[in-house]
Amino acid sequence: MNTILADENIPLVQTAFSSFGKVNTVNGRNLINADLAQVNILLVRSVTQVNAKLLANSSVNFVGTATIGFDHIDLDYLTQHNIGFANAPGSNATAAAEYVVSALLVLAERQNFKLRDKTVGIIGCGNVGSRVLQKLTALGMQCIVHDPLIQNANYVDLDTVLTADIITLHIPLEKNGNHPTYHLVDNKFLAKLKNDAILINTSRGMVINEAVLSRTLLSRPDITVVLDVWKNEPNINKLLLQQVALATPHIAGYSLDGKIRGTEMLYTKICDYFQQVSNWQPQIPPPPVNQLSFSNTIDDSVAIHTAVMACYDIRRDDSALHQIATNFDSLRKNYPLRREFNQLTIQLPPEKSTLAESLRGLGFEITIIE
Repeated sequence: MNTILADENIPLVQTAFSSFGKVNTVNGRNLINADLAQVNILLVRSVTQVNAKLLANSSVNFVGTATIGFDHIDLDYLTQHNIGFANAPGSNATAAAEYVVSALLVLAERQNFKLRDKTVGIIGCGNVGSRVLQKLTALGMQCIVHDPLIQNANYVDLDTVLTADIITLHIPLEKNGNHPTYHLVDNKFLAKLKNDAILINTSRGMVINEAVLSRTLLSRPDITVVLDVWKNEPNINKLLLQQVALATPHIAGYSLDGKIRGTEMLYTKICDYFQQVSNWQPQIPPPPVNQLSFSNTIDDSVAIHTAVMACYDIRRDDSALHQIATNFDSLRKNYPLRREFNQLTIQLPPEKSTLAESLRGLGFEITIIE
């Protein structure tokens, strides 16, 4: 019988993996080598650095991360020591894309601009970036994309993407290789941003040189910044927190749907690895709001804003972080129920076909009521 140690923020981990053995949970950020005595399966999130220091002389033979990214995992070490590995690609991508939509709607309202009048530069078009592209296109926004890892004739170089009104980052953290992203956002990068630019980062904190960004914001207050990820989580830069327009505690992908999807993906992969029959199905509570109805008198932009905020209003998380920034991890651990757009059905009259198309492109379920 296996012993499983899991991050306490992985939902339903006890019920999902009880068939594999005894499941214990722990604060993933505080995990140390001594905690792994007699542990066979280790399940983590991005706050845990899984490397030789953590795993040395342990009995761990499988590591899973319930996240898209795996820059916190030393894959070479796992390979060298014949330790199995699985991640959850795409699990929280939809939630992260919905975060960007919520942020842009809030900023448009605050700054009195129309999204259709703005060009968005998407840096990184993998699981998250591709969904951002889909949703912002549904809003009628012009999008340009830069991703050196994907060969696409429609993509542009970095200098071109930085000419956009809005820049949103969806890239892995890479310190080496042909396309390093560590401190991609530096003096040179920021100097190329146009006046009144908006910069959003939901990828990894270290892709931004925070000291440079802070100094830049002092001299260029016209730049609007939205940050979900930070350099020294959970001990984030308090000055930068006050300088940015919207700040959240690394929760862009924290929909219940996304987190449970991550648990499901790990469960399936571990069943395959250990050749065990997959027989667990998650029980998910109903969404707080599951239906909205709009009449033919509703303004399309008002309807979109109302629908998005009914599912996810970024201002709530921004307010919470500003109130108790020292409790960064507590905000993550006790994160309120959040469901994705597809859990909300919107009823529309036939006259609202254009609105229906936009909402459907965002991911909402649409019912036409005659």
